[in-house]
Amino acid sequence: MNMRHLFDSDAGTNHLTVKTALWHLLSKLKSGRAGATKIQYIGTLDVPRPTSRVEIVAAMRRIRYEFKAKGIKKKKVSFEVSTDGVKVSLRKKKKQAHLDENKLLVMSHPIYRIFYVSHDSQDLKIFSYIARDAASNVFRCNVFKATKK
Repeated sequence: MNMRHLFDSDAGTNHLTVKTALWHLLSKLKSGRAGATKIQYIGTLDVPRPTSRVEIVAAMRRIRYEFKAKGIKKKKVSFEVSTDGVKVSLRKKKKQAHLDENKLLVMSHPIYRIFYVSHDSQDLKIFSYIARDAASNVFRCNVFKATKK
């Protein structure tokens, strides 16, 4: 089943489309593989309001390149999609089970703030979403990588 239309549309205008796109993206990353899929957070940068998929993919690749060039390591995260939105938090280690969940929270975006969801066609393990910041109304591109461990 081709899900490209879910990723290439202006998802910010339809909350159901954003949620569906995120669910399908994560399920595509997990399907057909043995073992669990782990998500790594690559990084976030401010971007101008994107007008095409080409701009979004370019932003994703720029973020990957800049963070790699600076030597910033990817963070192991939990990526949760719900009716409330997207919640990204650092993955707890067994020794950290007592830590407060708020201290582990990396980012949280309600569905209505998510503008666009996409993946990199050259590396299908890379995906991103662009969300508008509540305080500044700036668009931020958040990039992730799915890994198998």
